[in-house]
Amino acid sequence: EKVFKQKCKSCHKLNKKRHGPPLGNILGKAIGSTKGYKYSKAMKKSDIVWNEVTLDKFLTNPKKYLKGTKMRIKGLKLNQRDAVIAYLRKNQK
Repeated sequence: EKVFKQKCKSCHKLNKKRHGPPLGNILGKAIGSTKGYKYSKAMKKSDIVWNEVTLDKFLTNPKKYLKGTKMRIKGLKLNQRDAVIAYLRKNQK
């Protein structure tokens, strides 16, 4: 939760839209599929499903993993990625 608050909370919440889409229940969902958020063309066209592996790759370097994404961060360190993914997993409903 601490890393999520430090690195993600300025743009994301679990259950409400901010600058970015809500991230609650993201595991198992197709990229760009949350209703009510205007995704980049890259996200809309993607056939990737969010899971621990795809999230880890994306959070390592979002713009390299999915060219054209709106994601603003350059990437997270391994321990930060692990913490964020664990937090998202813990908050799946």
